[in-house]
Amino acid sequence: MSGHRGPIAELRALKRTGLGTDPDRVRALIRGLTDPLDLEAAGRVVGGDKQRAALSESGAFRETRIAFLASSTVDALAPMAAAALVRDGVVATTRAAGFDQWRLEILTGAPELGDLRPRVVSCLLDDRAVLSAVADPLDLDLVEARCAQFVAELRAWALSCREVLGGTIVLNTLPLSPLARARHVDYAGRARLASAWHRMNADILALAADLAWVVVVDSHGLHTPTVAADERMRHIAGHAFSPHFLCAYAEELARVARADLGLARKCLVLDLDNTLWGGVVGDEGVAGVRLGGAYPGSAHSELQRLARDLGRQGVMLAVSSKNDQDIAEEAIATHPEMVLTRQDLLAVRADWRPKPDNVAEIARELNIGTDAVAFVDDSPAERELMRHALPEVTVPEMPADPSGYALLVARAGGFDLLRLTREDRGRAQMYRARAGREELRMGSESLEGYLHALASVLCLERLDELNSARVVQLFAKTNQFNLTGLRYTAEDLERITARGGGFYAARLSDRFGDNGLIAALALVPGEDGVWEIGNAVMSCRVFSREVEHAIVGSVLRAARRHGARAVTAAFTRTDRNAKFAGFYPQLGFTEVAGPADAGRAAPQGADPANATRLFHHDLAELAPLPAWITITRGEEIIDAL
Repeated sequence: MSGHRGPIAELRALKRTGLGTDPDRVRALIRGLTDPLDLEAAGRVVGGDKQRAALSESGAFRETRIAFLASSTVDALAPMAAAALVRDGVVATTRAAGFDQWRLEILTGAPELGDLRPRVVSCLLDDRAVLSAVADPLDLDLVEARCAQFVAELRAWALSCREVLGGTIVLNTLPLSPLARARHVDYAGRARLASAWHRMNADILALAADLAWVVVVDSHGLHTPTVAADERMRHIAGHAFSPHFLCAYAEELARVARADLGLARKCLVLDLDNTLWGGVVGDEGVAGVRLGGAYPGSAHSELQRLARDLGRQGVMLAVSSKNDQDIAEEAIATHPEMVLTRQDLLAVRADWRPKPDNVAEIARELNIGTDAVAFVDDSPAERELMRHALPEVTVPEMPADPSGYALLVARAGGFDLLRLTREDRGRAQMYRARAGREELRMGSESLEGYLHALASVLCLERLDELNSARVVQLFAKTNQFNLTGLRYTAEDLERITARGGGFYAARLSDRFGDNGLIAALALVPGEDGVWEIGNAVMSCRVFSREVEHAIVGSVLRAARRHGARAVTAAFTRTDRNAKFAGFYPQLGFTEVAGPADAGRAAPQGADPANATRLFHHDLAELAPLPAWITITRGEEIIDAL
């Protein structure tokens, strides 16, 4: 019967039976919505307390919290953002301040929003936030002075907002309304107004470079047919923005929220025929495919250039194509207009197997989850098969015309990051080095012989401005070696450090290259001279080398050197970390009885059937550090708590 209903009607029917019973269907229904009003309606269906709880309990969603402030009426924005996030596997608890209360809410200590503890704070402003303070809008001297003053005000507001609410703060460049521009009759006056406005917006954009926890959305860069609200709605309801603009902003905000959770896609799997080039190489031959030169070859080259640029920023590139392997490899290697080279592609699967099987195999080979993959294919049938077989894979809905391929993949691929780190840029090279390590392992007579031959070098470092973005990223993204499930945000790092705790990171290199910053841990002072490991996380790409033993072993040695009475730690089992349940006992920790820390937040993905286990190390006898790891900086850089 559901086939006779529209998507909103079917969502409402699922709401009555329980949204959590079929989360994939819920996501698929929202995915098919293109009208802003439909997206808003979907957000109102899935955004209630019971519906959020049902989706969260299904185990198929991450969770976030978003606070909304604005200088105009934006009632549709929160449900639009909530729907966009559910579509992409995130359940958002949202709350909004009153109409035009963006200043007062923060000045009064956030009485409406404070207890939400938002991870993301959206403050959407229109030109009235600036021009309402100008007595004479025709006096361009006053307007220019106000524009210059407003940026300083906004910066001060953002600092206060960060102190009161915390989280990632999302600002926007302010569109100039048609009436504000048109009230000037002379072109020189309009040009002067526009010049002042552009300078102000440029300075607002610069806030993102100045304040690491600020994201600035460029309103002019949003994909929307209209920006300003209907004039009647502006007068009746205080709207400044059109539904299409709010929808585009909601999509951008959803991307920010996903990036904040560490959910950026790491791998782009591309089709070949009629995607990376025009035509079918098996039928037309290498010389017959359309690539480069005039349209449509230019469009396929543009997509390849985008893929290459994504690869330079850490996105791993792979191919899955219905083709013969030798024909595909020949075309990639020999076509003179190929932008991507075989070296750019970490895996090429050209065969006649179902593409979901190939994508799953590529993910296993690269040691990532299929939820970290985006799949691009011109064929609607292949896209639908991927969505059905692997619903967690991001599958952009490609247009019929290849001229739009590159822009759509850039916008909808899910590769957005809050900050690009050195580790992100080097990810592809790291995975190439992984192949060399695997070859060495296969040729070694024993595991210990392999580990010694790797010549691993470990270096610990304190949290600083250069590594903080990667540390937050590790806590956000790491699932398997995440010993408590806790995910520290940038705000948490600041708060815990201010209270006497410390965060440390670890870098690992070996004979095949630099693995980058691969682990992070939090140390917090306990009672009576006890140190507590708040949490430890480590990238799965360095598993099975006992790097984690070297890191925590260094902590134990530093604690004893600084006169600590003991070190305590906790392990909370989640749906991903069970293989490390015995980690602390291996290092000489003893499990102790007692309730879990009442102040510890419930971690995302924690298994309710498994209580937090507490461990204690008296520092009397320390397990030896792994002999095959050289520690160039270790316990000596860990400060006393």
